[in-house]
Amino acid sequence: MKRFDFSVLAGLVVFLATIATAQSPSLLFSFPCNGSAVCPDGYFPIALFESVDGNFYGAATGGGTGLNAQGTVFKITPSGQLSVIYSFAEQPNGSLPYGAAPTSLIEGTDGFLYGTTLVDGANGLGTVFKLSKTGTIQDLHDFCSALTCSDGAYPAFIQQALDGKFYGATGPSGFPADVLFRISSTGTFKVLHTFDTKSQPDGGGAFGLLQAPDGIFYSTTVAGAQNNPFNSVFSFNPTTSAYKILHGFIFPNYASSNLAQTANGELFGLKTNSLLYQISTAGKYRQIGVLSSTQYLDGEILFASDGNLWGNFQGGDCSDQGMVFAATTAGSVLHNITFDCNTVGQQLGPMIQAADGKFYGTTFGSGVATTDSITNGTIWVIDAGLPKPSPNVVNFAPASGKVGAKVLLQGDHFVGTTAVSFHGVKATFQVLTVNYISATVPSGASTGTIAVTNAGGTTMSTKSFTVQ
Repeated sequence: MKRFDFSVLAGLVVFLATIATAQSPSLLFSFPCNGSAVCPDGYFPIALFESVDGNFYGAATGGGTGLNAQGTVFKITPSGQLSVIYSFAEQPNGSLPYGAAPTSLIEGTDGFLYGTTLVDGANGLGTVFKLSKTGTIQDLHDFCSALTCSDGAYPAFIQQALDGKFYGATGPSGFPADVLFRISSTGTFKVLHTFDTKSQPDGGGAFGLLQAPDGIFYSTTVAGAQNNPFNSVFSFNPTTSAYKILHGFIFPNYASSNLAQTANGELFGLKTNSLLYQISTAGKYRQIGVLSSTQYLDGEILFASDGNLWGNFQGGDCSDQGMVFAATTAGSVLHNITFDCNTVGQQLGPMIQAADGKFYGTTFGSGVATTDSITNGTIWVIDAGLPKPSPNVVNFAPASGKVGAKVLLQGDHFVGTTAVSFHGVKATFQVLTVNYISATVPSGASTGTIAVTNAGGTTMSTKSFTVQ
């Protein structure tokens, strides 16, 4: 009889244990507060992104330093060293001119940080701000408080589009209006669309904006009508301002996450009670299935470097802990990673996959550094053993140009880019943000696709750049 090699079994056990450990969330940073409930780094982190400088930046909705501090913007290294860039604190006259309780933060192509605050500013109902990485802040726009004002109130987010402008949404609140807006880096502001928060199936506010290769934004509205929630998937053309509802949802299963898009253009999102759905850009809809039997508050969804959908279920308190999941586009669940509120935190916020292949995200509460009066929040990391993500080239502008012309590439996972080429000819380039690269049409280039290379591989654009 052949003897069984127990060393093989031991190796398998070690391997499986390594995988299990790798897929468990680890604490990167827990926001500390002292016995007087003073939290100098902030608390309730709400935003996180990877910067071209190799660090992560984010915002916390409360805490900070200074008089009546109400939120921070921070930088954190991949090893977990956090430093505060700016605290939203009262001026000597008692005002908070730049706002309070930041709700979003991004990196602009000009190297500045841009974000929104939920409240305060000149009119008390939120601001759009511009902040240098050294802490110099500018107020770009104050949302107004008059009932007849069309600017909206309580901004939720902004993000930069291929045209260089910033787009965002206010609400959901219904007061005085929930709107889509556009704003320039110098503060020129315009309302583009007012949501119908009273009538099905529109809704109010939005779960971010996804700009697809066709240049059109796609998203879902946040549920309107508190007692009988409804919302929708919509498209918005930033050139023509055409707004179109693609699909409506009603209670009890309404949309509750952002949208993620595959390379072939299909959109995926989450509904309440952990339901995954798919919808085309033309509005063809199908419900796929339930991803968890224990979760009902959904949050983020993205496509990861393994080709699968990853995301999170927000969860509630410690008795209803949040979860990070992985699933195929057919709805087969691959992973359900539960969070321990006493160590890694509770109420999951935004999550990203960084250039190293790991997932990073925030929780709104708990973690190891808590006090009796504040549940602080955390920043966490999950190493699921995924490969480093290759670039995702979505679009570029202009569509044609001469040798020496500047071309702006739009996509994702651009941090760590090592090469850009035009139809096989290497170009000089500068990575501006995780989503944008500025490249120069090289001498010898001819009409063809644009390729971007990083540690995860090389990806080519789906359309050709015309060399004039």
